[in-house]
Amino acid sequence: MAKRISAIFFLSAVFTVAGILLLRLTAGGAAEIELNLQTLVSGEFSGQMEAFSQENLPLNTLLEHLAIDFKIFGGAAEIDGVLVGETMLMKNVEEPDEEITAQNQQMIANFAQNSKQHTYLMLLPTACAIKQQELPESIALFNQRSFIDDVYNQLSGSVSVVDTYLKLLSGMEEYIYYRTQDNLTPMGGYLIYEQLGKRLGISPLRSIGQFDLDYSNREFYGNLYQQLPCRSIAPDRIVMYRFSKYRREYKVTHYRDGEQWTYYTLFPEFVTQLRPKNSYDVVLGGLTPVTTLKSSVGNDNSLLIFADDTALSYIPFLMVHYSNIAIVDVRNATPEDLETVSLEEYNQVLFGVSVDTFMHQDISPVIGYFLPEKAE
Repeated sequence: MAKRISAIFFLSAVFTVAGILLLRLTAGGAAEIELNLQTLVSGEFSGQMEAFSQENLPLNTLLEHLAIDFKIFGGAAEIDGVLVGETMLMKNVEEPDEEITAQNQQMIANFAQNSKQHTYLMLLPTACAIKQQELPESIALFNQRSFIDDVYNQLSGSVSVVDTYLKLLSGMEEYIYYRTQDNLTPMGGYLIYEQLGKRLGISPLRSIGQFDLDYSNREFYGNLYQQLPCRSIAPDRIVMYRFSKYRREYKVTHYRDGEQWTYYTLFPEFVTQLRPKNSYDVVLGGLTPVTTLKSSVGNDNSLLIFADDTALSYIPFLMVHYSNIAIVDVRNATPEDLETVSLEEYNQVLFGVSVDTFMHQDISPVIGYFLPEKAE
């Protein structure tokens, strides 16, 4: 881990902190802080700095960054549930909530049994499962691969499963997960599209070369960086993959709390100008409880996706093949939002969420809304 911070930077940080503390000491404001080799190695100094920063708000950001730098320099590979990789941050996914997992699994089985549509299940591994080469071997991680296999085996015969683990693993050296955001990049989304498309019966799949790449002019620091502002990690940037071989017209409608609004592009870049600089809502303008997408593609293919934010990575590729897609955010959709979705309009249904969401988020109320019991 020490490779992440050069000796020059480390010495500069020490002198910077020393200078700040000297100034504060002359004002009588840092009498409780002790800077020596023992406190640096033990981690006590970084704790003192955090406490000091809470009392000195103008210096809070600088001291917070330096406290994190010292922890990483001292060998910390995980801080407050965030794993610090060589080039990226990752959420450390904890053991599953057994009750929530069993309930979600049973509800999906019930849906498939009562649905006329062909039902698919896709559990997506998170970055810490695929990008393990970024982390020290000593880090103990939950075995997401084994978990996915167990769930798929138990639901065998009820749903068609989509296994993306090995596909994503084949791209482990590529930029398939954001460095500072807990989500897949469009490059990771394309790998998912290739695997998912085969299971959905899409033919022919479009090659990556058939999409024009358009780079957003805004860099961003995502949710993991907001939780752990590690200055050695570079910011992220959105890449938009536009299918331009044939002309397409799109209509993207968002629903939330009885309100709705519409964009006529898959990439409403102007939306990010209206939101904080750390927003990465370029694709679809972000995800709302219910998002419907219509395309001028000449077919009757329709798909309903029960999803989380991972859908944003692959939806631009899928949209090449469908005239009608609806995305239901299983984490936030309310009964009022779900009233805008008619199950009969779709001939395929996909449950596509991250392993983390499936293990720790109760999605059964959203699924249950579409079961026959709701009407009784």
